[in-house]
Amino acid sequence: MMQALDLTFDRHTDERVRAEWETLRDAGLPSLAGHPGVTNRPHVTLDSRDHLAAEAEVGLGAVAARLPLDVRVGTVLLFHATQRWVLARHVVVGRALLELHEHVLSVLGRGGSPLTEPGRWVPHVTLARGLSDAQLSQALTVVADSPPFTATVLRLRRWDQPAGRAWDVPPQASAGRSL
Repeated sequence: MMQALDLTFDRHTDERVRAEWETLRDAGLPSLAGHPGVTNRPHVTLDSRDHLAAEAEVGLGAVAARLPLDVRVGTVLLFHATQRWVLARHVVVGRALLELHEHVLSVLGRGGSPLTEPGRWVPHVTLARGLSDAQLSQALTVVADSPPFTATVLRLRRWDQPAGRAWDVPPQASAGRSL
């Protein structure tokens, strides 16, 4: 049972990432374009955990008030997971993104996924999951011509996997942009 906190993008970035999903799918490769869920959209996960305490949820408005934020979507990344590969685009860690991540963890506290802990978090936008070794070369060729670009993060999104729903966290009006 997963609860996640994600960053979602402006329309232009959303469309650009979805176009990469489509290109992979058109090549006959795994792609998030084939994910039928209504909550499926390009995003960067800041934290995921089994449970999110109600008191922590109250503090998320201050995090949402730090947006919008420009980030650099960079080169292709590969993660190896249970005999399959995950293909993603790296999101470059700048000071503002790192401070936003730290703010999230200060609000939520410990207990999230080890992959979102400081020093282990690799911000990325997933393009495909479940690539086999045999598909890897083709997938890398398909996305090789996609240059890095600047993207705008507009919203902080809560995703409740058991409930199958996601929603934007409203910014807290007086939260400001400091930690």
